[in-house]
Amino acid sequence: MGAGAKGAIAVVALVLALTVVGHPFRGADLIAQTQPARALGQLPDGPGKDTYESVCSLCHSPNAPSGKQWGREQWELKVIEMLQEEPDVTADERTQIVEYLTATFKTGGRIYINLAGAADLAKLLDVPLAQAESLVRQRGDKGPFASVDAVKGVAGVDAARIDAKARELEF
Repeated sequence: MGAGAKGAIAVVALVLALTVVGHPFRGADLIAQTQPARALGQLPDGPGKDTYESVCSLCHSPNAPSGKQWGREQWELKVIEMLQEEPDVTADERTQIVEYLTATFKTGGRIYINLAGAADLAKLLDVPLAQAESLVRQRGDKGPFASVDAVKGVAGVDAARIDAKARELEF
């Protein structure tokens, strides 16, 4: 193994070690900076995303599932329900859609603050519906949120509850 590879391994080990022991250095932020940025308010990439968008956006917004955190069985049932009168959608396409939804919008997963509707945000953030509606209204008026501080800055929103969910928020 060359010196460059050993150096890279050492950096990764240091980042992981500091992250695991709870050091204030945010290793995950450093790693995230090396990945291509996703535009605010867009669905996350993943296998099956293109199929999901091309099939499901014919009837509703592609952001429709963004406030859900469901398991595979729930997504399978929803796909069966939604596509029951769509014989042209193949079994393979249905499987791709379920795989994408299960991987992206899973139980205990990320909270897509710039995509989810008010009712879903109220549940996921554990805030009253009126606060979630304020978030959606602000997002509509001023554009997608770019940070936790921007979310907490919305008038009437309980900053402590946002702080409690901060690590789960996806922008």
